[in-house]
Amino acid sequence: MTDNETIAAISTPLGEGGIGIVRLSGPEAFRIVEKIFYCQKKEQPDFPRPRYLYYGHLKDFRSSFIDEVLVSFMPAPHTYTREDIVEINCHSGIFALRSIQKLVLEAGARTAEPGEFTKRAFLSGRIDLSQAEAVLNMIKARSEEAVKVAARGLQGELLRKVESAREQIISLRAPLEASFDYPEEFDEEFDYSSLESGLKEAIGHLEDMLKGAEKNRAYQEGVAVAIIGKPNVGKSSLLNALLQQQRAIVHEVPGTTRDLLEGYMNLGGYPIKLVDTAGIQKTCDPVERQGIELSRSAAGQARLIIMVFDGSDEWSQADEEIAVISRADQGLIVVINKTDLEQKLNPEILRERYPELSIVETSAVKGYGIKELEAAATAELDRIYGAETISESPVVASIRHEEIITRAREYLDNALAVLREQPLEIVSMEMQNAWDKLGEITGDTVNDALLDKIFSEFCLGK
Repeated sequence: MTDNETIAAISTPLGEGGIGIVRLSGPEAFRIVEKIFYCQKKEQPDFPRPRYLYYGHLKDFRSSFIDEVLVSFMPAPHTYTREDIVEINCHSGIFALRSIQKLVLEAGARTAEPGEFTKRAFLSGRIDLSQAEAVLNMIKARSEEAVKVAARGLQGELLRKVESAREQIISLRAPLEASFDYPEEFDEEFDYSSLESGLKEAIGHLEDMLKGAEKNRAYQEGVAVAIIGKPNVGKSSLLNALLQQQRAIVHEVPGTTRDLLEGYMNLGGYPIKLVDTAGIQKTCDPVERQGIELSRSAAGQARLIIMVFDGSDEWSQADEEIAVISRADQGLIVVINKTDLEQKLNPEILRERYPELSIVETSAVKGYGIKELEAAATAELDRIYGAETISESPVVASIRHEEIITRAREYLDNALAVLREQPLEIVSMEMQNAWDKLGEITGDTVNDALLDKIFSEFCLGK
């Protein structure tokens, strides 16, 4: 990318719609659009007026009519990229948008790379790297809670927290560096206690930033929930009931589900990927056995397991094998299904095995107990991720940020550990490492390869 290039891209989703937008950014944006845009007010001496919406038509270089449009001209530096920007509002359709994009490319623009508009906003200093990533989180948000987390990032909340932490580290290092450079000015014994308490306070601030990070990430990335059980306990019926649609084929013949079936829903603010698994049992059928292996794998990867038992059937060895599948680090909901039928399963068996859990009773085919199941699942997810609300929890919502803050904390831990045992130069170096590491969040100490990786995840036109 060079600074003198003008870029263009379709900034709205391709498909039928009322409005589509083709955006240009760069020093030649105005001139390029003026080549192909025709309107009555074009001859006025103040054309183009900043942020004024002009009605007109686009024509190609053979004077052929392309589309009826509204065009806005936004001069630098008060724009998203701090460059001249033009937005062409046209009729939304795949071929209409692509025709206009092709036309502006012929007029002198080049196709923007993924995320290049936001990358230019970052490079121009309008936003920091954490805000740029919040833009991506906003675009990819799959729940209202994820939007709220991304909005806080856009407003610079994480930036302010990181800058505060870095300033704290600098203030702690300053006396150290001064003592190294001007030892004659520091005749008194070094104040280890003040630095020790300062390091502990800085470490505490970083730990506070990490609280709630996993929950925020769950809001942003979603949660895998697996429905498991032996064949014919009603797993597929539960999937359909939760999704409120006929996603899975339901039949009284055991083993109808041979493969993993997925559906998506929002539960208590969490974007949920709900996985219906094949019934787990011993079998000689190679196809069914492969499906069961997939089921066990899905259960192992799930953050929450909905373990289903058939209330109309007595406890069996197959149920025993199901009951031991979940791990201690996974959430668990125990369901007794088919309560509309004569009950043969003794619920005390499950209550004794899971004394800390509330057993949810459902009839998936009748719709009984589904709301209770949803409430139990939401409560279990809140337990897993912590009860902090969006307003209370920090804005850390990505693995990258979490890993950076964790590593910075480790550097400060190292500094604290060697404070009274190693030369103070070692302490200062560890603190410098922490300061540098935190700069990777804001983009102050990030390299070009990482920037390219981050912005490559963006869509074209943003």
